[in-house]
Amino acid sequence: FLFFTPIRFKTPKHEQGYLNSATTSTIRYKNNKVKVYEWGSDEKAVLLIHGWAGRATQVAHLAKPLLEAGYKVYSFDAPAHGNSNGRHTHFLEFSELILEIKNRYPAIESIIGHSMGGSACVHAITQGFNPKKCITIGSPSNIDWVLNSYCEQINVSAKVVKIIKDQLEKQFAQQFEELSLSTMVKHINTPGLIIHCKDDVDAPVKSAHQIHENWKNSQLLLTNSLGHRRILKNKQVAEKIIDFLKS
Repeated sequence: FLFFTPIRFKTPKHEQGYLNSATTSTIRYKNNKVKVYEWGSDEKAVLLIHGWAGRATQVAHLAKPLLEAGYKVYSFDAPAHGNSNGRHTHFLEFSELILEIKNRYPAIESIIGHSMGGSACVHAITQGFNPKKCITIGSPSNIDWVLNSYCEQINVSAKVVKIIKDQLEKQFAQQFEELSLSTMVKHINTPGLIIHCKDDVDAPVKSAHQIHENWKNSQLLLTNSLGHRRILKNKQVAEKIIDFLKS
């Protein structure tokens, strides 16, 4: 119950401009109303996916350079995040929403996901989404690590960790490891760019190396001193993303 309950943070004032400049719509997803945002009017489009306990405005820092480069930009607040309603969700629902957004907006040709949003991007590709390019930023490679890290934070025993893992495998009818990003990328051919900061404490940089090793059609970009979130605001990172999309 707690593992599927993200902390919902308020949108800071410096992100409010992204909301004000966006065209906003609402779609129905299961029992939730999901907020969808779009910026720009160009024919080709990029979809931005936020991470766990994030929001669309967090990744919208990339919208301005993408707009200037000639792209339309879409994003959404996942259930229990941002301005969407709901209390609980998981990354497979992020993935389902990616497929739904793509169906509604076929101009989307590439996808960018931050943290757990990167895992959702790759999972959506394994489920039939076929983007020209996929970019992950600060994404953890192993879902076991995600669970263990979470359980360390709430101070539960290894026995409880195993109970949670067994329950999730039963609920989703999949082995846990099959949902790890470093495993899923073995099954895709999409050109990928893996961006990660060497100083990321939320998702250690070894994740990027593990993903890159298994993603046969990928490039790896490592940065310094940008952490897990400041990396989204960095001008040089945005330039590398646009170079990759246009290459």
